[in-house]
Amino acid sequence: MSEAAITQWLSHNNVQTHPSIQISQSPSGENVITTTSTIPPSTILLTIPTTAIISSTNSPLLELIPSLSEKSQWTILILTIMHESSNPASKWRTYFDNLPTQFDTLMYWTPEELKELDGSAVLNKIGREEAETMYLEEIKPLIDENGGIFQNTDVSLEAFHKAGSWIMAFSSDFEKPGVTRDEDAMDDDDDDEYDSLDMDKVLVPFGNLIQIDCDLANCEFSPSDGSVSLISTNPIPANTTLHTDPGPVPRSDLLRRVGKYPPSSSQHDVIEIDSTLIISIAGKNLTDATRDSRIERLVEEELLEDSYDIEADGGIPSEVLIVIQAFVADDATFEAYAAEEKFPKAKKDAKTRDVVLEVIQRRKEAFATSREQDLAILENPEESLGRRQKMAVEVRLGEKEILRKMEETVRSWADATENHSRSAKRQRR
Repeated sequence: MSEAAITQWLSHNNVQTHPSIQISQSPSGENVITTTSTIPPSTILLTIPTTAIISSTNSPLLELIPSLSEKSQWTILILTIMHESSNPASKWRTYFDNLPTQFDTLMYWTPEELKELDGSAVLNKIGREEAETMYLEEIKPLIDENGGIFQNTDVSLEAFHKAGSWIMAFSSDFEKPGVTRDEDAMDDDDDDEYDSLDMDKVLVPFGNLIQIDCDLANCEFSPSDGSVSLISTNPIPANTTLHTDPGPVPRSDLLRRVGKYPPSSSQHDVIEIDSTLIISIAGKNLTDATRDSRIERLVEEELLEDSYDIEADGGIPSEVLIVIQAFVADDATFEAYAAEEKFPKAKKDAKTRDVVLEVIQRRKEAFATSREQDLAILENPEESLGRRQKMAVEVRLGEKEILRKMEETVRSWADATENHSRSAKRQRR
């Protein structure tokens, strides 16, 4: 896609562009947006009318199929993209022609390639089967019911996956103007945010030209009534590529959604630890009935999650420590907690330490390789790694680094406990 064609589309659709913004090619050959002179912070770089944005509320299909208004934003958006991307005369034709048709997202990895990620919880979040169920049970029936409208549309499963991949990689969630977002009411699953009543999931044309990087971020999108603006967040020198912050998203999830990640996102890596693993170790001396009873009580008290994310610093969340205390406690102690409706505080004692160390060991065993082996793979210049394999090794190594830091953290508890014990003994003498 030529730079002139993109510039012409922006102008034709009344996109206001700062004179110091230009479209150029990166060293890797892809189009990016750069600056020609220094730009101060809080400068409007682009202003895009809402009429030029692809969203469920801006879909021409809503006029053709009024019943679509009862469907989710995802359904409307994906049908809009399938319909418009098949239309040679679409107002978004130039934008669609600029989007990739080959993807490195996990949806497209082979079973052999995915095996490189064994041990990472991201394998449970790919969602290909769920997506294809949605296609068969919701998308395809809608298409069949409106055959005349979709007669010139590529309605294949491949086209559905391509549209979904564009949404996963390049969409944004914007608050609807005039609505205050209730964070407590939001679903924890990022991919379900498009169904929030106070959010719009949209594709901003040519937003894909803006790179993502946590450390290099220098601009951000800001929606308002009638438009979406791209605004500088700090001074941007001349000849600088524009970057937005992908947010606190681990590399594993960016790989799942986008098919790539910047090195800076390693600071947001997490390793997921399933609560069933914690319970099986902390409660190994309990009967099945007792474990089930405690699980039920903790769920009622909203103290038990399905899993826990351990962040890049290796710190152990207090919720994990509380769960461990609840399952290592004897029956009398737990019943006292339950009777008083007051559950244990997060403790860093010897029992808790031993449980966490065993959890760490079991979590390590879920991976097919060790941290040292992964380091050797990445450091060996003679090792020929494909792009996907390299990313898989980096992602799983990032998770193992967190386990290493967890272990360092937990073993430091023992040192602190021993020092406190020796100090107490000296005081008693």
